[in-house]
Amino acid sequence: MSSSAALVAERLRQHAFEVRDKNRKRPKVEPGVLIKVGVRGERFWCKVRGVRKDGALVAIVDNELLKSPWKVGDEIVVLPEHVLETSDPSDMTFASLLSVLGSSEAAMLWREMRLMDGSGAKAKPKAFFVLPDIN
Repeated sequence: MSSSAALVAERLRQHAFEVRDKNRKRPKVEPGVLIKVGVRGERFWCKVRGVRKDGALVAIVDNELLKSPWKVGDEIVVLPEHVLETSDPSDMTFASLLSVLGSSEAAMLWREMRLMDGSGAKAKPKAFFVLPDIN
């Protein structure tokens, strides 16, 4: 592969959505469920609005993003294999942790709990977390 072709391939890879580890079970996705996706080295939550006939997911961005062009409320389309993890919005675990801890520590504890039970996606090397000021 020529160096220019390699540069183009690397640029495409950087702008492509992450694909879920093939060894992980495919999560159940339906309208209303929160999905975590990753692109441009940034992972974020979206709320599924619907599933198209071709299986693609129509979702609404639910996080402020640093590296991606979308804003909270923007609609995006992703494929099922791009779903890294899901969360049921009616699960009150995070809200309960937040009420007890009263800080962004709740988000990190919730994340660790999800990793322990197998429902969370491991962070990539050199990952950093942007947490809202919720105090």
